[in-house]
Amino acid sequence: MRKANPEELPLPNPKVVIEEHFLFGRPLGKEGNNYPSSKYRYGMTWDGLLAPHRGIDLANETGTPVVAIGHGTVYYAGDDSSQNFAFITEFYGNMIILQLDQKWYERSLFALYAHLNSIDVEKGQIVSAGDPLGSVGQSGAALAPHLHLEIRIDDPANYIMVRNPELWYTPLPGTGVLAGRVLDRQGRFVPGQLVEIDCPDGGRRWVETYWNQRTLPDEVISENFVFSDIPEMECTVRAELQGILISHTVRISAQRIAFVVLEQPDG
Repeated sequence: MRKANPEELPLPNPKVVIEEHFLFGRPLGKEGNNYPSSKYRYGMTWDGLLAPHRGIDLANETGTPVVAIGHGTVYYAGDDSSQNFAFITEFYGNMIILQLDQKWYERSLFALYAHLNSIDVEKGQIVSAGDPLGSVGQSGAALAPHLHLEIRIDDPANYIMVRNPELWYTPLPGTGVLAGRVLDRQGRFVPGQLVEIDCPDGGRRWVETYWNQRTLPDEVISENFVFSDIPEMECTVRAELQGILISHTVRISAQRIAFVVLEQPDG
């Protein structure tokens, strides 16, 4: 998978504005795994093998209950064999799209759940946060059981109108979110860049910046990488750009976004 050139990407907002819109809960119940796969977070490509990811994948056993992340109405419930929600049909398999009651600057928000084993709701059904929707499966283009979750804005059928779910659901208790930008000398987003996050708990955390223009940043935050659910502590964030190591220390606080900018120096 080819990385975009920086000039192909939208320019970041000139100012850093941190807006915490943790509007929703998590899509798996207490017995489920709510941690995204690190190799295939939003905008990543699994080492260049797959298309840039429109959402996040949450590995769980087949049959693990899936719940509503917020109050809303079921917009779609079924498979995608005849209706296209991606670039091809039969991609998401059994799926649900939930139109959320919560809006963002008067824009409609939708949660898409894919690769389900079972669907326990029907179109038009009103649900509350935490209500069961179905269960994890391996339907559609899935290589193993997992839940694929997307946040779509404005148009639930538009494959491009996605945003990073890790900026929209609430961090787990006692944890916060790291978001940031990796920029070149001209102040442009650097795509497909490895970002390492070193924290005193010894956990290995890393993420790659969004690979191309098909996975857009948040309009307000204007990030090109996100890593959620980091416990409260001070961490060092680093990236190596053309042989130059750039690093910053950042404090992670519970239920907050810590933001960092790693920019390639002039010269």
